[in-house]
Amino acid sequence: MILPKLIALIALAGAALLPHPAANAQHHPQITYTAPEEIAPGALHYSGSSTSPRWQVQVIEVDMANRNINLVPVASEPSGSLERTSSMATRVNAVAAINAGYFWNNVSVSHLEIDGEVLAVNGASRPPRSTFGVSANHQSLMLQERVGADGTTTVSGNPDWERVVDAIGAGPRLLSAGQIDVRDDEEGFDEASGVGPEVRHPRTALGWDEETGTVWLVTVDGRQPTFSVGMTLAELAGLLIDLGATEGMNYDGGGSTTAWVNGQVVNSPSGTSERSVASAWAVVPSFVIDVTDEEFSTTGTWSSSANPGFYNENSLFSPAGTGESLTTWQPNLARAGRYEVHAWWVAASNRAMAAPYAVHHREGTTQVFRDQTANGSQWNLLGTFEFNPGNSGRVTLSDHVPGGQYVSADAVKFVLVEELEPTATTGWALH
Repeated sequence: MILPKLIALIALAGAALLPHPAANAQHHPQITYTAPEEIAPGALHYSGSSTSPRWQVQVIEVDMANRNINLVPVASEPSGSLERTSSMATRVNAVAAINAGYFWNNVSVSHLEIDGEVLAVNGASRPPRSTFGVSANHQSLMLQERVGADGTTTVSGNPDWERVVDAIGAGPRLLSAGQIDVRDDEEGFDEASGVGPEVRHPRTALGWDEETGTVWLVTVDGRQPTFSVGMTLAELAGLLIDLGATEGMNYDGGGSTTAWVNGQVVNSPSGTSERSVASAWAVVPSFVIDVTDEEFSTTGTWSSSANPGFYNENSLFSPAGTGESLTTWQPNLARAGRYEVHAWWVAASNRAMAAPYAVHHREGTTQVFRDQTANGSQWNLLGTFEFNPGNSGRVTLSDHVPGGQYVSADAVKFVLVEELEPTATTGWALH
């Protein structure tokens, strides 16, 4: 549901206004902000406003160092069609989202990569454009590169880009090393592009600071003279600096600009309704554990696999056995709730046809069998289960399969679907 302008104005007027979040606002000290609201562990939402110029700003702040939150790229579905940001966010159990890449004729014309698979590339007729990407290793690597139409080549040739598994492009770049660095000419954005670098428009942007591991998802409403006039790209860059970002880039704006938080569109899109788009950045309460993480452990015999298609850096396998070889994924969850549990494996013809997963949740233990000869290199749902906060829950996988088969152990993901009240826990012993 889109928040009407009048309700938004009343809410802003009645909220407790704070000084700018940055200690010293360099560019827009006239903007005041509402008190930040925690929308999930590691994620905050707050609004900003000013009367001269008239600006209405939405900010979603994400602590990328928090293991219970992830920034997730989402593609519109079905393929070849567009989808509203609100719909994409709901589909992936997000708590917040913004629209992202450019599109034309219902097709993304910005680089789009999800879980290592490139789904769309920057248009071949355009120069390489800014793309933000993160690694699979706790999203600790955050990079902005100019990616070309082949989907892999970057202008700088930074070898770290090979570690990126999730990315969405658009452009142009707005910040470099904490300084305004709007590269509209370099990336092929002029007035005819519709981006209008020197004109105030509704804007969507992403900024980040690698040192603190913080990402800011930002929208600025526009084309509404009595409510919010929008920003130029330079003004948008200044806003990102004021929030604390040292690097940043522009995403699709205008009528596409959308900020969605906890089930509702919180900005005021410039059109008559929320526009359908090709991609979005979504903030998802989730805990991802790979075989390289400290929350993962093994007993018995497990070896590194030479097969491609693993999540992050590696996967393990074990030959058929008696069940004594065991892998365990044990998250430290911040909230009690219902969680979707997903598993990633590397498929092969000699893999187990009924790999024996066991999900240990607050109501007991559920055995789940999955065919690892198929559906590899993707997230596969094991089911939805209730967990208490902390590390009392876990997923295990054993080697107890028929002779001649092999079990693949890779990553497991816990996605919060609904918060619940904690209950008394049962003390399970690891085995």
